[in-house]
Amino acid sequence: MGNIMYHYCNVDAFKAIIQNKTLWLSSVYNLNDYKEIHWIKEKVLKKIQESTNKNSYEKFHTFLKIYEKKQPNVYIASFSQGEDLLSQWRAYANDGYGVAIGFNSSYFKENNLIKTSKVLYDEKVQEREIKKILTPLFECENKFNFNSSKFENFCEKIIDELNYLSAKSKNELFIEEQEVRVIHNPIIIEDKKTKRFIFKKNISPMMFRAVCGNLIPYFELKFTNFNEENEPILEIVKGPKSKIIDQEIKIFLANNGFYNVKIKSSKSSYR
Repeated sequence: MGNIMYHYCNVDAFKAIIQNKTLWLSSVYNLNDYKEIHWIKEKVLKKIQESTNKNSYEKFHTFLKIYEKKQPNVYIASFSQGEDLLSQWRAYANDGYGVAIGFNSSYFKENNLIKTSKVLYDEKVQEREIKKILTPLFECENKFNFNSSKFENFCEKIIDELNYLSAKSKNELFIEEQEVRVIHNPIIIEDKKTKRFIFKKNISPMMFRAVCGNLIPYFELKFTNFNEENEPILEIVKGPKSKIIDQEIKIFLANNGFYNVKIKSSKSSYR
């Protein structure tokens, strides 16, 4: 993966991201492809159904019950490897009036509560990954009592891998987006005793925003701690319809602690 990943956004979002030094990682259930979270799950179910017989029924039936119960708690921020993509300007940057913020992907590697990954579009590769993850399940016939907590723990580890694969996989029809994701997978536990939810391995408190009649949960990813050797933002690309003056962007960035940032303009003639 290249060193720079681009977050396309309108000018209001750009202003908020820079001033607050914060990205929002939103629930994977609220992405633009509503079937996305089920993309890998459907392939997993098909592979298990094909492998189920009277001898393996108990094992797979128990696994699927755990799989249904352990829904992904996945939160992402989306970027692109492409710095000047017309589809991205149109969809995410106010029809070309916005900007693409060029983030340094190496900066986020220092945070062990998130992962950065290219989106996987190739279905053959997705199938191979599913097969690899499920192999221990297929081969564990004589290792477990399938009603035991030991087997449940074994299944949960496999499901965690499947859920991570789900978070970084997408229908190949979206390949032109060249998407890169920052992925956060906190542990969220319902505590019936205190009548609250407990969060572990989370990067911030869970926040909520209301959008078009929906309530969307998100976590805040801060990028406040950095130095000149590992800065979070490397460049800004102005959209093809951008009205912002380069010097004013430079002043705005510098006043918020981002001095060494390259300013570029889209090469698109799109108007």
